[in-house]
Amino acid sequence: MKKLGIMDIGSNSIKLLIANLYSERYFDITYEEKIQFRMGQFIDSKKDLTTEGFYKLRDILIYFKHICEVEEVTDIKAIATETMRRLKNSENIIHQLQHQLHITIELIPGELEAYYGYLATHHTIDLSDYLQIDIGGSSMEIVLVKQKQLIHAISLPLGAIITTKNFELDSSLTKDKEKLFNAHMKQTFEEISWLKDAIHLPVIGIGGTIRTISKLYRNRIGDSLKLQHQYHLSDTNLEEMYQLLAPLTLKDRQELKGLSKDRADIVLGCLMTIRSLFNYIDSKSLIINRYGIRQGVIFNQLNIPPQSVLDYSLSNLLYHYRLPIHHNDRLKQSSITLANQLQINDLSSTNILKASSKLSDIGQIISYQNNAKHTFYLLMNISINGLNVKEQLMTAYTIRAGEKYNLKIEPEHQMLLSTEEFEHCKKLSLIVQLCSYLNALKSEFNSIDVSEEAISIKFSKTIPSPYLIRLNQLSTLYLEQFNRPLKLIMI
Repeated sequence: MKKLGIMDIGSNSIKLLIANLYSERYFDITYEEKIQFRMGQFIDSKKDLTTEGFYKLRDILIYFKHICEVEEVTDIKAIATETMRRLKNSENIIHQLQHQLHITIELIPGELEAYYGYLATHHTIDLSDYLQIDIGGSSMEIVLVKQKQLIHAISLPLGAIITTKNFELDSSLTKDKEKLFNAHMKQTFEEISWLKDAIHLPVIGIGGTIRTISKLYRNRIGDSLKLQHQYHLSDTNLEEMYQLLAPLTLKDRQELKGLSKDRADIVLGCLMTIRSLFNYIDSKSLIINRYGIRQGVIFNQLNIPPQSVLDYSLSNLLYHYRLPIHHNDRLKQSSITLANQLQINDLSSTNILKASSKLSDIGQIISYQNNAKHTFYLLMNISINGLNVKEQLMTAYTIRAGEKYNLKIEPEHQMLLSTEEFEHCKKLSLIVQLCSYLNALKSEFNSIDVSEEAISIKFSKTIPSPYLIRLNQLSTLYLEQFNRPLKLIMI
C-alpha cells in the first residue's frame, strides 16, 4: 500500500488530500482539508508575492506537511496552478518553499491541469461526448471530449476571482456590466476554433464554486440529499439561479442558505461564465463532478482495468468495505438475466440491479444486524460513480425494500422519486431477492422459465421448508407486481 498526500496550491484556497493506493488499482481517500487563502490579495504591483503572502502560504504548507507526517504519508505531491504561474517571482517562491519544507512543488501548466480534470471525469462519469469546464479562482480549463477521448484542451485566465475583479461583480450588477461581460466572453469563445464542435453537448462542471451553485439550487427547491456527484442542472435551472443572484448585493448574497461567505463575492462571476458558455454552444445540461484535479492526480498514478465507470466504482467500494471484489457476482448476473426475462432491460434498471446486488452487504461494516438499514444510510452518504443521483437513491431503496418491502418513501425524497419510480424499486428488489434465494439453493435449483402466466422454477431436490415458505411469500408479491405468481416444480 502507498499513502499519498496531495497539496493543491490554488488561487482561492490551499487543499490537502490523503489517499491510500492499493495494488495500483484501487484507492481510498482518508483525509481532506481546505484552508482559505486568496493568493491574489498578496501580489504587489510588480506581480510578486509579498513577504506576508509567502509566510502565510508557508505556514499552511508546514501545517499540511505536519498532518502528512501524523498520517504516515509515504509520498507527498504538491502542485501549484494559475495564480502561482502568474507570479514573476514564482521560481524563487517555489525554491524557498522546497528548501524550507523539504518537499517537491510542481508548477503545472494549464494543459496538465486540464488533463487532471479530464481524468477525474473520465473515471467517475460514464459519458462519451461532452465539454468539461473547471472554474477555479484564477483560471478556467475547457476540455472537449469525444468518444471518451480528450480532443482539445485550453486554460484561460477566466477564473471566478479574476472575472469578479475585472467586471466588479462583487457589487451590484448593472446592465452595462452584464453587457460588457457577455461581449468579452463571446469574443473569447469565438477565438477558440474547436468550440464549434461542442455545439449542443452537455457540460460537466468541476470546481468548488460550480458545486456551490448546485447547492444553492438544491436548497432553493428543498432538496436535502447530500449526494452531489452527477447532479444535473438544466439551462432553465441555471437561468433561475441567475435571476436570483443578479439583483442581489454582496450582503444579500452572504445571507443565502448554502452560500459560504468565502464564495459569496465570486459566485455570480462563475455563474455568468457558465451562462455565457451555455448560450454560445447551446447546451441544455450541466452535470456536476464533485471530483477534480486532486483526484485526477490519483487516477494518473493508478493502473485502472478497462471496465465501465460503474464497475470500477463498485469494485473500489467493495475494497473499501472489506468485501471481495467479486462479491455477489453471481447474484448480479442472475438478477440482470431474470430482469431481462421480465422485460426490464433499460440501462438505468440494469445499473441499479448491478449496484444493488454488489453493495447489498456493505452495511455489515457497521453491524450485521440491520444490514439493509445501515447500507441505506451509507448509500445516502457515498458516491457510486456511474450512477446519477436518482439512480443511487433508487439503489438504496431497492436494497432497503429487500428487508422491509412495505417501507414508505422518506418525506425528503418524495420530490426526487415519483410513486412509479418508487414502485419500480420494489420490483427490482423482488428480482434480487428471488435470485438470492435461488443462488443459496444452487444444489437444488434446476431452471427458471418466465411466461405470461407464471414464473416456473424447477428444483431437482427437495428444498428446506424455510426457503419454501419464503418463496411462497414472494409468489404473492410477484403476482402483485408482475401479474404472475411463482410456480414451484419438483422434478
